[in-house]
Amino acid sequence: MPPMLPLRTAVAVMLAASAGSTLADDAPPASAAVGAWQRSIDAIERDGGALDHRLSEHFLSMGLAHRANGDLDAAIDAFRQALHVNRINKGLHHLVHVPIVDLLIEAYANQGDWQAVDQQHRFRHWIHKREAAQNSDRFVDSAITYAAWQSRAHHLDTGTPTLTKLREALAALETALNAVTATGDETDPRLGQILNAEAQMRLNLATYVSFTDEDIATGGQRSGDDLGDILERRNLIIESFIRGKQALERVVVLTARQNQDVEHALALANLADWELAFDRPQSARENYRRAYEKLKAAGLSQAELEREFGNPRPMKSFSLARRGPEADDAAAPPNAYVKARFRVTKNGKVRAVEVIEASPPDNSRIVREARATLGNTRFRPSIGDDGPFEDTATIRYLFPDVSI
Repeated sequence: MPPMLPLRTAVAVMLAASAGSTLADDAPPASAAVGAWQRSIDAIERDGGALDHRLSEHFLSMGLAHRANGDLDAAIDAFRQALHVNRINKGLHHLVHVPIVDLLIEAYANQGDWQAVDQQHRFRHWIHKREAAQNSDRFVDSAITYAAWQSRAHHLDTGTPTLTKLREALAALETALNAVTATGDETDPRLGQILNAEAQMRLNLATYVSFTDEDIATGGQRSGDDLGDILERRNLIIESFIRGKQALERVVVLTARQNQDVEHALALANLADWELAFDRPQSARENYRRAYEKLKAAGLSQAELEREFGNPRPMKSFSLARRGPEADDAAAPPNAYVKARFRVTKNGKVRAVEVIEASPPDNSRIVREARATLGNTRFRPSIGDDGPFEDTATIRYLFPDVSI
């Protein structure tokens, strides 16, 4: 299962806490809480009817109790009831619905129901478009959240064609970018986040159209070689390269103007990643070298430099965040996985893949899939004083289910 977006469940818990003093201050176990909330709901329905506004908070609390019990089906049913009552009393697209929608997104994702997750994300984004001020943090955050979901979901079966998902993500980011730049404030910290997200979408789009059999114009299955399809595919890749590079170059300029030395160096490394992904190794090498020099000049210790650039890593996202410590394999979830060792050239290409561990050990399919994934993945190479250099990497690929 891909990593899920942070959800504002704390707000929903606060809503549940505001439901009143129906339950004692000392919260009972979740199993007892379910029954208590159900009795409270029954009493409200007798006195105020099935659409009494108080029911939303009580259904929400019962859903949280079901979730604590591990009963996701019952939790989803209660959250949907809470949302239904809310929509009846507050209107179809009120911002107060968002915490409940976030809980539904989390619950459906834990079930692997990607179509339901997508539906709730679309509803969430629609609420913000209707109700939030265009330049507000809430509106911009919702656009980024929606685009991030579509980026994660572009390979999942959500019932929406992949190209449509990627284009919708780009449209959401464009709306957010227009909202932020309308003020003329080039120091707005949200700019870098939006521009990096746009570059990620552009890379996803270029990668997808390079390998897919989907007809670019219709979204259906491509039949044979069609000159029009080939030209449109090529134009999409070229446009993605140009506009993604422009977005990352803009982040480089913004961080330089604001004297953000560390962020500026990381923005240069992101730009180098972009150039390497599109087979511009000479430009990439120069920007990697500049990024390393600037981080060194910013006062990072050798250990900090090693953490940032001392070993290869997959090009997964564009961010100005510093790298954290490497995850401990022992703390990884017990999914199926393949651990592989390989060389990464200074141009980011994988060579000499050696599978050193797999679980389950006799599942040849996950080994083949890991090798194929490595073969199609570009890595940021290790970087030193003289720029990128060839190095050995070890990576652990997790799979969502041991039955694959």
